[in-house]
Amino acid sequence: MIAVIGAGLTGLTAAIRLAEQGVQVELFEASPQAGGRTKSFHDPSTNELCDNGPHLLVGAYSATQKLLDDCGASANVYWQPSLQLPLWDKKRSFFVFQPANYLPFPLALLLAAARLPGHGMASALAMLRLGKDLKSTGMSDEATVHGWMKKLCIPDMLGSDLIHPLCLGAMNEQPESANASSFQRVLSESFASPAHARLGWFTQPMSEALIKPLLCTAEKLGVKIHTRHRVRSLLENYGGLSIDGQQFDAAILAMPAYATDRLLKRESVSETRSITNVHLWFDMDIQLPAPLIGGIGTTGQWFFDISQQMQQSRPLSHLCAVISADDERVSAPALAHQVSSEIQLICSLKQPLTPLHTRIVREKRATILVRPQDNTYTLPSHIIDASERPLPGELPATIESAVQRGETAAELCNNLLI
Repeated sequence: MIAVIGAGLTGLTAAIRLAEQGVQVELFEASPQAGGRTKSFHDPSTNELCDNGPHLLVGAYSATQKLLDDCGASANVYWQPSLQLPLWDKKRSFFVFQPANYLPFPLALLLAAARLPGHGMASALAMLRLGKDLKSTGMSDEATVHGWMKKLCIPDMLGSDLIHPLCLGAMNEQPESANASSFQRVLSESFASPAHARLGWFTQPMSEALIKPLLCTAEKLGVKIHTRHRVRSLLENYGGLSIDGQQFDAAILAMPAYATDRLLKRESVSETRSITNVHLWFDMDIQLPAPLIGGIGTTGQWFFDISQQMQQSRPLSHLCAVISADDERVSAPALAHQVSSEIQLICSLKQPLTPLHTRIVREKRATILVRPQDNTYTLPSHIIDASERPLPGELPATIESAVQRGETAAELCNNLLI
């Protein structure tokens, strides 16, 4: 019997993949509901099920797409037919990075960069240099995105329009400190082909679109799920492990890194960054020019039209601005006012916007940053650490990396049982 501790996306994936092989699994979750950072909450003021923050998918997320297919949830995701990255800033207003479908994809990327307002041939040549360097190896673990872009002589405008927003969105960190080799992998996988270079989003709250199908699949496969159960004790004994007094052959630790370290009684050194999600509801029909928009020089870095993405015909318009790597301590009223002002400009509205309702969700330890790790600490083979600890060159904290960690942990567990 295998214990999976943590019912976020990694733990659910591990439990499903093990149960598919006929392994008996018990899944433990400290919270009242499964889902981890991908669960939703009920907002009583609007009577709406709401995600902590919106999540974007990328066409390169093959493990995620297979998991969704296997659990009958693929229809809950909308995929762009081809890449469209809408952007906005105060001087140039609304514009779109959109590679043409009729050209070979590498050439389409160059032309799309050249056609961005204020760019031209310098950005096209910079994209060519960047594309060639995506295949290079041997980058230092300490290299930063900023240093990498400087080495490639990436123009400031291309950096501010594309590199900076993509780095914040993928790495949850500013380019000055974000790991270059992991960002290189993100770009390499995301722009490998037209099929990979597209964005997707859930058309329902994630508890319904993602977590509910995963839970149903796990239960059908015989996984025993225990919520409101915080594991207090994990002890090795002859032949396996004792977890809160119950005997198991092995355990997968699929919790946040700091929670895993606390359970193992070791010092936690993982560096984290916060994400702030500013949810705004308006009692009028407010619609962004696109379902999502990257803001350049704005407080909100990514603006999501939740009502548009979920095709809601409601009396209220629900929009959300995401602020990655948010170290500011702006008050909730001031933050809501600033983001509302930016939405007014993006939507070209003459009158100031005042939200009917605001909900600000600050996830203080939203992601573990990519950092070199001290690997001197080893665990017994029947304790598998599947918590988020991305190394240089690995994918940063994303839905795809969570699914991959769960699948890797399940495979390791299966090998133990053979």
